[in-house]
Amino acid sequence: MSSGKHLICDIKNIKNLSLLNDIDGLKNMFDYICEKYDYHILHKVQHQFEPHGVTIIYMLSESHMSIHTFPEKEYAALDIYTCREYKDNSVYLDIQEYLKKMFESSDDSFTIVEREYGRKIIK
Repeated sequence: MSSGKHLICDIKNIKNLSLLNDIDGLKNMFDYICEKYDYHILHKVQHQFEPHGVTIIYMLSESHMSIHTFPEKEYAALDIYTCREYKDNSVYLDIQEYLKKMFESSDDSFTIVEREYGRKIIK
């Protein structure tokens, strides 16, 4: 039995560099995802690094979302792990398209991992 799915995102060659240092913009992006997919936020933690970069973690009743940005590398590492069971991967594919649009990136790597006793890569 699955304990959920984990969307692992390596978003590269980001054109929307201002978003990578914008805590409020990134939190708005996470809030939108939570609202759209009915994820319940338990706690939010964020940190702005100097001279640049942001880390944000949302603890969800369904599990968590996190992002670490590297503006100097035009890169963001983002994870979404939920214990929800979906009939297919369409939710994650929809989130991928949203993230690509928000970051203005066509060069990315998204992996969906089925979490259970062992790891099984789905995509």
